[in-house]
Amino acid sequence: MKDQIRKIILKIVDNLWEKNDLKKSEIEINKAPEKFGDYSTNVAMKLARIVKKNPLEIAEIIKEKLSTDSVAQSLIEKIEVAKPGFINFYFSQKAYEKILADILKQGDRYGFSKLGQGKKVMVEFGQPNTHKAITVGHLKSAVSGLSVVKLFEALGYEVIRANFFGDVGMQVAKSTWAMIKKELPSEFEDWKNDKKMEFVNEAYVEGANAFKDNPQAEAEIRKINKDIYAKTDNKNYQWYQKIREWSIEYQNEVFAKLGIEYDRQYPESEVYQDAIKIVEQHQGKIFEESQGAIVYKGKKDGLHTWVFLTKEGNPTYSAKDLALAVKKFSEYDLDLAIVTTSVEQTDYFKAVIKVLEKIDKNFEGKYKHVPFGWLLMNGKKTSSRMGKTIKCVDIVAEAMQLAKEKIAIDKDYSSEQKQEIINKVALAGLKFLILSHEFHKDINYNPEEFIKLNGFSGPFILYSYIRINSIVKKVSAKGGSVSGWDDNLRFESDHEKQLASALLMYSDTVLRAGIEIAPHIICNYLYEVAQKFNSFYENCSIQKAENEVQKKSRLVLAMATGQILKNGLGLLGIETLEKM
Repeated sequence: MKDQIRKIILKIVDNLWEKNDLKKSEIEINKAPEKFGDYSTNVAMKLARIVKKNPLEIAEIIKEKLSTDSVAQSLIEKIEVAKPGFINFYFSQKAYEKILADILKQGDRYGFSKLGQGKKVMVEFGQPNTHKAITVGHLKSAVSGLSVVKLFEALGYEVIRANFFGDVGMQVAKSTWAMIKKELPSEFEDWKNDKKMEFVNEAYVEGANAFKDNPQAEAEIRKINKDIYAKTDNKNYQWYQKIREWSIEYQNEVFAKLGIEYDRQYPESEVYQDAIKIVEQHQGKIFEESQGAIVYKGKKDGLHTWVFLTKEGNPTYSAKDLALAVKKFSEYDLDLAIVTTSVEQTDYFKAVIKVLEKIDKNFEGKYKHVPFGWLLMNGKKTSSRMGKTIKCVDIVAEAMQLAKEKIAIDKDYSSEQKQEIINKVALAGLKFLILSHEFHKDINYNPEEFIKLNGFSGPFILYSYIRINSIVKKVSAKGGSVSGWDDNLRFESDHEKQLASALLMYSDTVLRAGIEIAPHIICNYLYEVAQKFNSFYENCSIQKAENEVQKKSRLVLAMATGQILKNGLGLLGIETLEKM
């Protein structure tokens, strides 16, 4: 709808002022303040400095021309000019009818655009390490990354979901060393992966502390690290492989619970040799030696210095990320690669991307880092090395326990149905909490706040969707029907119009959220829609409508609202429930 209005305005402006030099991007069309129309534009104020006229005078001229444009007339019922030069639009009943018809006809695909049609984007997210627990940071990366995937799919891109996980390095060697030293319980091999990984994580903490405090342990761990890289057929490497297998199986189980399946998983060990070759090929051009290591001195590019090969000749994360980028593009012929990691890696990725562009100019503008803030516990970060981290599975389990305590579930449901409801409500709360904040901002974890059925929360949006489904079924069961409604809707009350207007904004909201890679825009929008529906339903009875047209109009409005809530929750990676 925005684009249609923008095209009409540009055409009018070009006809009235041929050499106006006004760029399309300068014409802002935004949601108007409540009771001041549906959309509002600043075009008159942008033109004022160019054509040297009063913005109110320009606005009145554009308003007059819009009033005679046949396309505009079919969409707009009323146009108003407001100080200091805004033009406010009130949409017609026909515009509402068209949007509602499109919502119900297109269903789950409503809101998708063709912006990225024919293009491929890879989104890399999750990124846990083997041989240790999946932490709260990995949870945030996983939830954030999945929503980025969903947004780009809505923009029309072909999206490849990728996970780059650490399966080599000192953290792996520390865990392996401690597992070799520990006496395993006799029933260890029969344990499930989650229990095995609790044991492995304890070993990692012990190994990290021993490496720091015990010179002999440090030497032994360094030896294990070399054996792993060299794939030496000995006890050290055999133990490494065992733990790696448990870890990967466990990671896949955890991600599946979050609704995540990857198209491609890249272990660090896969790009290790390529990383060394790439750095060596560009030594003397991009990289140089410094105290035995091979580094990129970023000062000349306004960046920090980063080590790419250690003095032992091993590639650092920086080198592995270079090799990973090359592999990604060679395998999939990507138009764009996105990687989501902590904000603490922002400077690091600036250097990696700069080096990539120096290696091959074809990477320019095609590799993007999307940083996210921390999920804090009592306002503080946690440390896996010190054993003070909060594990991903513990947070999910706590959310599920709270959901079980706080929601009322029909007693007639089976235990499987009850568990499904608990799981979906808990994940709705957790995912909404993470995604309702701007990516770069830290979030304080407070389960009492996000597992609630009212207020700004995922369960509230989910419950609103369920409630709408229930209302529609009850009305339909009592003879309510929407047959023949397509060109016969009337919205007369402010509550009806405000809800219809909010639904009309959905496609534009998705487009903006996708372009800006900002799921919190979807969260805010869904909350507004849910609130408007509640207000509409409290004031506009469907079953007791005055006539059949009003009844159909309200029923269609409710059905379309339910579809929009479902679609929007889907963009957040939140699965809906039909009943609770």
